[in-house]
Amino acid sequence: MKSEFEWKERMAKYNGIFTEPPKNIPTDKVVDGPLIGNGDVGVVISGSPERQRLWISKTDFWKAKRLYPNGSPCLLGGMDIHIPALAKASYYSEQRLLEAEVASVFHHDTTSVSINYWVPAGENVVIVELSCEGDADVPITVDLWVQEGNESKTEEGRQDDIAWVSRKFNGADLDWPTEGAIAMRCLGGGRESISLQPGIKTYIVAYVLTNHNVEEYQQESVGKAGLMDENRMELLRSEHKQWWSRFWAKSEIEIGDDVLEKYWYGSHYIMACCSRNKAFPPGLFGNWITTDDPAWAGDYHLNYNYQAPWWGVYSSNHIELSEPYDTPLREYMPNGRKYAEQYLGVKGIYYDVGIGPKGLPTALSSSQASIKYENGHLFLGQKSNAAYCAINMLMRYYYSYDMQYASQEAYPFLLEVADFWEDYLKFEGNRYVIYRDAVHEVPTFTDSHPDDEWLKELEEKNPILSLALIRAVFKGLLNMSHELNLDLNRRDKWSHIVEHISHFPTFQRDGKTIFRLTEEGRDWRNDNTLAIQHIWPAGAIGLGSDPKLLDIAKDTITVLNRWTDYNGFPTIFTAAARVGYDPEVILHELRRQCLEHSYPNLFIFFGGGGIECCSGVPSAINEMLMQSHEHVIKLFPTWPRGRNARFTNLRAVGAFMVSSELADDNVINVDIISEKGRTCTIVNPWPMEDVVVMEKYGDIHKKIEVQLSGDIVSFTTEAGKSYILGPERQQ
Repeated sequence: MKSEFEWKERMAKYNGIFTEPPKNIPTDKVVDGPLIGNGDVGVVISGSPERQRLWISKTDFWKAKRLYPNGSPCLLGGMDIHIPALAKASYYSEQRLLEAEVASVFHHDTTSVSINYWVPAGENVVIVELSCEGDADVPITVDLWVQEGNESKTEEGRQDDIAWVSRKFNGADLDWPTEGAIAMRCLGGGRESISLQPGIKTYIVAYVLTNHNVEEYQQESVGKAGLMDENRMELLRSEHKQWWSRFWAKSEIEIGDDVLEKYWYGSHYIMACCSRNKAFPPGLFGNWITTDDPAWAGDYHLNYNYQAPWWGVYSSNHIELSEPYDTPLREYMPNGRKYAEQYLGVKGIYYDVGIGPKGLPTALSSSQASIKYENGHLFLGQKSNAAYCAINMLMRYYYSYDMQYASQEAYPFLLEVADFWEDYLKFEGNRYVIYRDAVHEVPTFTDSHPDDEWLKELEEKNPILSLALIRAVFKGLLNMSHELNLDLNRRDKWSHIVEHISHFPTFQRDGKTIFRLTEEGRDWRNDNTLAIQHIWPAGAIGLGSDPKLLDIAKDTITVLNRWTDYNGFPTIFTAAARVGYDPEVILHELRRQCLEHSYPNLFIFFGGGGIECCSGVPSAINEMLMQSHEHVIKLFPTWPRGRNARFTNLRAVGAFMVSSELADDNVINVDIISEKGRTCTIVNPWPMEDVVVMEKYGDIHKKIEVQLSGDIVSFTTEAGKSYILGPERQQ
């Protein structure tokens, strides 16, 4: 166990370092400035030392207008901190992961100003701490501002020493109103002016609330700002530190590569800063919105972008960050039922590509061409969106075996997906077949094509991803049905679909047998990674699969060669790890992406990516260190020989937390915590030797099994108990 000092020293290596002001703010995509957030309020900082700008946004600040691309998260407002004495000063900022704060130091001649920015983990207030060193006071002015335009109404005012601004989207053409306010107060100074004195800390606070938090959001924000003092901030700081300490203690990796470790921890930091509002999950670009026109409406894109950010949190033992995920999917179910019945004449749910919170359709096209093909919606030829949404629910279920979650959230949604595919699938020649389901987006919204040749993609048969998603959904339903003792009468049908769904199509390319995108229709595409998404995240293939299938999978990854891809980062590396691809290649290419496609704030960014890229490093590294596909734990299954590694409390399917270490090609310890008391099955870490299992009571170990023999061993567990595994020779 590392000391607190050692842990702080190690985490400091992963901080985001800025030696010049950000260049990519404002932007319609990913920001490049220092980031803070509490899972609801997000702040990104830009500007030169003499004018620091804080851009303040919130996961629930949406303009709820249906017509694409008008329905989107929008910018609320911000603060400008003017420090004229810092003109031409040096620039240095740290985005500190352990403390969840940004610390900046600006030097100029005889003046030095330090500014710390943080958002308390449990309260929607932005806190700015300022101090200076030098021979004279440093005058500062602060401007509070609100974003205007885009059919919004704005107001500003003052109450005693508090300035406030508000922005409202409440027009009659909106599905629901969104209104928000920022109330700012300078402690120890005037309303908007401060005189920094050497050695004395000064504060600026800004409360941020919306009508989705509390009905009287403006009064509440002003009132809370008025009550803020140093004692209150000290309490918030203590709670903030405790929250983040607990967060970082949940799991750990050490793999001898500071770059990959940095982005493993950094990706979790970004997700923790933007994904904790259970009613409003983050859109494509998190809660760092700096424009009213985010790309692709900044919405929830359901053909992988929305799902991807959370793919790493399940195995990293941060399931709590996924709690907001289900909310908009559940809220959209009435729309999905209506679309399935009206447009396809089937039961269940049929989701378009883009949705928003509270049942908001964000993918309604203004183009008349789309009305001909998709009733004015942007389904883009795809039938698989709802099934794709189910993958995250299945991940959460398998990794936690939380039966309350299964019964209340996952199972009802999966039933609707099953209803759809039971109606939509065709049973022909002893197999189930999918027709008219595009593997890639078909631009049905455009009217630029002279004929309908481009619409042939709408006629595609058996897209490979949909085949895998269907397998996953029905296998998951069978598992949950048994665990919950529900729908016995439907299990035969579900089993029949799993057993008779069409095989994955293959073809010859570059002298290799590889996966084909569809059985009939598009065979291949030189961008994107849809040729391997049936492996990850759909989970159709793993190290326990048929060796011939594994060879096809690895050859497909070789031919695909999409280590650098506009949309592929969240999938290619983890898919490669899942099937045992060359680990040296995986680590080399993953490291290269971190170095070549990242910002100092630890965002990994490609042209089509946002927070989706937060899963790329965690899910790939976790899968290389430990796999639990099909309920079998495999330690260091895709890890280079001769490279030491260790991990603590990675989550395995079956609700197990596993810790282990590899040193000199030997597994030297295995600790397993059983949350739900399920049978634990593990590939023997010590081939040709028997495995001893001991219960762990603090520092006392009690042997419960002496000889577990074979390549794969299993033992029963009890909920809440810890176990240590070792080879018989060490006992």
